[in-house]
Amino acid sequence: MKAISRSSRLVAALAATTGLLLTGCSTGAGQPNAAAIIGDKVVSVAEVQHRLDAALAAQDPKYLRQQAQNRLDLGGRGLLSMMIRLELLERLAQREGIRVEDAEVDTAAAGVTEEAIQRGTHPAYDRQSVREVLRSELLAGAIGKKYANRTAVVADIVVTGERAEAMAKAKQMAKGPEASERLVKDEKAKGGQASSGERFTFSQASPKLAQSAVFATASDTVVVFPVADESGQMEQQTTPTAQWVAAYVHKRDTNATSAPAQTNAATQAALNRVLGLSMASLYADEIGMRVSPRYGVWDPAGKQLVPNSQEQAAVQLKAVVPRS
Repeated sequence: MKAISRSSRLVAALAATTGLLLTGCSTGAGQPNAAAIIGDKVVSVAEVQHRLDAALAAQDPKYLRQQAQNRLDLGGRGLLSMMIRLELLERLAQREGIRVEDAEVDTAAAGVTEEAIQRGTHPAYDRQSVREVLRSELLAGAIGKKYANRTAVVADIVVTGERAEAMAKAKQMAKGPEASERLVKDEKAKGGQASSGERFTFSQASPKLAQSAVFATASDTVVVFPVADESGQMEQQTTPTAQWVAAYVHKRDTNATSAPAQTNAATQAALNRVLGLSMASLYADEIGMRVSPRYGVWDPAGKQLVPNSQEQAAVQLKAVVPRS
């Protein structure tokens, strides 16, 4: 994985998602007009809209012209995704006894120019958002660093060439451990890429696997995800060489012991951020997170909102667990 500049990462973060009509609906009883509910915190549609409007007011007039073209929805989903990530990371960091001081954010923000902000494809971002993105990066990195040598999963793996095929196999695997084992055996007999009960440690995993959703999946859960290419970007289903993985995660362990990764500091820092975000995404299930359907669904691979389940890079299915 290639190391990239902070400004480039920032632009990528600000341009992560597209499309959203900023009209809310109830996400649960007694919570009308909530954009998201994260534990006991409610993020209202009004709050998201206010921040969007404030950012637009300070932007180039070209964005104001988009209002007439019904394109001002471009920033909403990305903005709410950013707010959700930060909230999850703040809560998880507090639980883990991890602190990121304002001075650290100040230092990081000093290196981000207005030009870099303006290069973002969405009109929803301003200096406040920059600080929040950078704070999220720092928190995710610190959390990931703490657990990089302690995280491992045991999983059955089947590799396919298409998303639909991977989904079909995942549904079979989700019927339980025995069904998953039979599928792996059948795949091997046909000459397919499959393995059973493999143990993967985060610190020793390839960058492709470390960035994948397998480390963002809870125990007794089947996950379908695309394999990342060498640049760290997820391959698309339309790419001829794309590979999709269906994985039954039998166990996810954060008390494992593994040797430190033999990689350069920049690459390891980037992977630590990925692990931190993966843990925050898992934490969302632990504390209970709901998002208004108008804003889409949470993607555990991209750690962001996407328009619908068909656009999730990773899909998770709870497996049937035999009664003991």
